[in-house]
Amino acid sequence: MGVSRVVEDVLRRVSPAPDAEPARPPAGTPGPDAGDLVPQAGTTVPDRPGAVPDAPALRAAFRAAAALRRGKAVHTRGAVVTGEVVRHGLADPVGAPWVDEPGEDRALVRFSRAAGLPRPLPDVLGLAVRVSGPGGEPHDLLMSTTFDAGAGRRVLRPALDWRSGTYSTVAAFRTAAGPLLAGARWRGERFVLAVAAPRGPWRPFAELHLHEDPATAPDRVLTFDPGRHPVPGLAMPPGWARLREPAYAGSRAGRSRHDR
Repeated sequence: MGVSRVVEDVLRRVSPAPDAEPARPPAGTPGPDAGDLVPQAGTTVPDRPGAVPDAPALRAAFRAAAALRRGKAVHTRGAVVTGEVVRHGLADPVGAPWVDEPGEDRALVRFSRAAGLPRPLPDVLGLAVRVSGPGGEPHDLLMSTTFDAGAGRRVLRPALDWRSGTYSTVAAFRTAAGPLLAGARWRGERFVLAVAAPRGPWRPFAELHLHEDPATAPDRVLTFDPGRHPVPGLAMPPGWARLREPAYAGSRAGRSRHDR
């Protein structure tokens, strides 16, 4: 059974959880050195049994895909660069400190191609951003190329170049202000980071400046996981977590021997 078939089967069997108010981590300005968050080769993040209901078929499918590809099940190859997030915040806050408040964060940024299709073929492109919290804990934000407006923000769209098109988190986070998508778009010499209600306008809150060219940067052994390392105030929807956690665990297990 293919990964897509497994995902569809799990989606049919997963019932939505009640829309409860998410627990909000304490506010604070992220620490200065995100580079310290890069694990050494062979480092894996331990699973958390029982964190969400398991999906053995999905876990097994992603484990097999990761073992076959000798790396992550999807977005296997990429490029990691350093950068800086300059946040100006929002005049009308949404209840997520990292989005609402001004500040500056050093960041690690990974660019990747979901299916690993060779250039110049289009592929769904990934943009992963990691900053560090006041205690050095990582905060991860994952986005992929999608359409720009309305329901299209939840639809993956292949693109040719990392500077082209709109990136979106696809799933809307739970926030004090209601469901919220995060996104990014290349403008001039930097990415503009923004948030939006599922059908509302994009509201810019920060700029992401890259310190290196992704076209010539190497990849690194680095696991981004917004379920375990959420941005303060942006809670992952329970149904999405039910899919992500077993998929991530399977991918980690399948690639672990190749990361050594």
